Amino acid sequence: MVKKGKRKLMNIEIIEEEGKLKIYFPHNKNIQEIKEVLEKLRKGEVEVIRTDKLSLDQMKMLWSIFKDLGDMIGYTREELRKELENEYCNEKGIEYFSISPSKKDSCSKEIATDFITWLIEWSIKEGYNLIIHEGKGQNRRIKGAREICPDINRYVIACLRSKVCAVCGRIEADLHHVDNVNSIGGYEFDDGLKTRFMSLCREHHSLARSIGQDEFDKRFILNGVWLNPTLVSELKKVYKNHFKAFDENLLKGGEHKINETSKN
Repeated sequence: MVKKGKRKLMNIEIIEEEGKLKIYFPHNKNIQEIKEVLEKLRKGEVEVIRTDKLSLDQMKMLWSIFKDLGDMIGYTREELRKELENEYCNEKGIEYFSISPSKKDSCSKEIATDFITWLIEWSIKEGYNLIIHEGKGQNRRIKGAREICPDINRYVIACLRSKVCAVCGRIEADLHHVDNVNSIGGYEFDDGLKTRFMSLCREHHSLARSIGQDEFDKRFILNGVWLNPTLVSELKKVYKNHFKAFDENLLKGGEHKINETSKN
């Protein structure tokens, strides 16, 4: 909603809860501003506009990432936002955007989702174990990148590429066969295309074996990923004693370079 003159957009959210419409105002809006908006609603001075702009939750998540990641790197959250958003837009070939839902040039929910996933992939690649602090006071919660990543497959693949434990973020993790390698005849027959994978530190590798993969996945909200020939070829350089049965001739033609994971 726009006030007359040079007043900025007021970012409010209307949610139906228990049969009632509840209006959520930003905490920095004063009583007079809230009354003015409510008066407009009472008079019916409302224009309904369909939009797919990013949500308030997505905006909060992005700022949390920039704040906590910036603290580790030595940037303010705004400095890091500008730096990484520029890098993201250049890589994707898209226009620079706002991460505020109240701005005309705000990004879509789809781009916000992809941007959050990209930031997590970037932090893993650069060696930062991203920890997010949400809420305040007694409601304050700490979450790892695994818990906030919108695309768990991309998260697991990023961990595999960097030898990072998908559970705790420790470096120099081991390659973990999610499916029993004996089901394909043993390691000498492993071409990377017949079982699922994730990377785990020794502690979590042992835990997965002791409690079983299904229980492990439920406990940590994880799943293994299928690899395609391009990824197997890449990961052979990371995990040198694995994928001995892989045939590099599968890469000819480049037809496997489109998708990150294959569905076997």
